[in-house]
Amino acid sequence: MSAATPHTPARSVVGSFDPAAPGSGWLASAPRYELKYAGSAARADHAEALLARLCPPDAEYPENTVHSVYFDTSRLASYQDKAGGQYVKEKVRLRWYEEGSTVRPGTGWLEIKARVGSRGFKWRKAVPFDGIPATGPDEAALGLLLREHLGTAFRPSVWLAYRRRRFVVPDGSARLALDRDIALRWASAALAPRRPPGLLPFFVVEVKGDRPEPPAWLSTAIGKVARSTAFSKYGLCVDHARGGSS
Repeated sequence: MSAATPHTPARSVVGSFDPAAPGSGWLASAPRYELKYAGSAARADHAEALLARLCPPDAEYPENTVHSVYFDTSRLASYQDKAGGQYVKEKVRLRWYEEGSTVRPGTGWLEIKARVGSRGFKWRKAVPFDGIPATGPDEAALGLLLREHLGTAFRPSVWLAYRRRRFVVPDGSARLALDRDIALRWASAALAPRRPPGLLPFFVVEVKGDRPEPPAWLSTAIGKVARSTAFSKYGLCVDHARGGSS
């Protein structure tokens, strides 16, 4: 992962690991532009109703609950890159899904997400995983899982869960995700968190597509309930846990 190409970011905080290597088991998603908007959790119902009026639901996965454990270095390199506005950014997470009240058993997705400007790249790999107890993750076990598949010493940083509704722009140029009821389930002591786990005061809308900007009518509509943000959910949640504004 060195020079920027349609499938490779310009640099990598995971060292020389190459998820595109033959036989690695990693699946690459097509590059896409990603824009994020954040709004007050108190307006999540309004935002959801607005998007449902404007865009049809995703036919395959219209809604579920998403769990993500984000990993970072001891110096929070991924968070600092985001907070510092670096042009090239990268993060690593373990993700699993809940359908209704049932967690899909046996499989999680280890994911690497990279951004070069507003363009996003993603690789994912299915790994054996049975979820995390409500008391919190086994940090050592998750660290070993990451080392096995990535060869890196990143450690768990935060565990988030949220309800996601997915929509498609009518002309097919973009997909939308509304993430609400975002809960910080656990934060590493390394963050020196100043706020306890619990529901967070914001929702997030993500727009992903093959154009640098969404249609003007969509930007105008989303702008009524949320503001554009450069922070990811990971960045917003770390900031919130450490006592910053959300």
